[in-house]
Amino acid sequence: MSHEISRMYASAEAAQAAAAELAEEGFDEVFVVSPPSKPDVPLSAIAAQIAHGRVHLSDAKIYANGVANGGSLVTVHAAFGSGMLATSILESHGPIASGLAEPAPEILWNEATPFSSAMMVPLLIDDATPMSRVIGLPALLGSNCSVSGMLGMPMLSGTGRMSEGRWGLPFLSRNPAPLSSLLGLPLLKDEKRKGY
Repeated sequence: MSHEISRMYASAEAAQAAAAELAEEGFDEVFVVSPPSKPDVPLSAIAAQIAHGRVHLSDAKIYANGVANGGSLVTVHAAFGSGMLATSILESHGPIASGLAEPAPEILWNEATPFSSAMMVPLLIDDATPMSRVIGLPALLGSNCSVSGMLGMPMLSGTGRMSEGRWGLPFLSRNPAPLSSLLGLPLLKDEKRKGY
């Protein structure tokens, strides 16, 4: 897998010097397109010559304007991991504006999204509380929002009045076996009978 890097130069000499340095560094896919010797060469022919260097035709048409106006284009296909070296070589020979906007530099690491940064994939959802939005409940952000409030139940308060709950059952009981007493079942272990 390779990455295409192109730069436009004001002279054919500067373009040839950049291409020679790239070749010295081991880049074998370097293409140079200089202005045609005949003045009546159509832009489509120049674009086709640029596209022959594996440049997208839409980009080649933009570069063709610069070549027709006297510029020389150098295109290199850098293998994975060697793009920075190729770019620094091309930049060291004084490129000029090519007419094609350079892509914005990518942010390589984001502390807020370490997994997406490590895998170099964009975020699927940029939402701090995605489950709250999906199930339609507000996020538990403050003291005014509680599970009891969402369910329509009163919150336990410190008034000391906790005799009965919402369904008429006492909250606190002195009975050690409330379920057995409620159902009328005997206890499995009775401490009083053993005489401890």
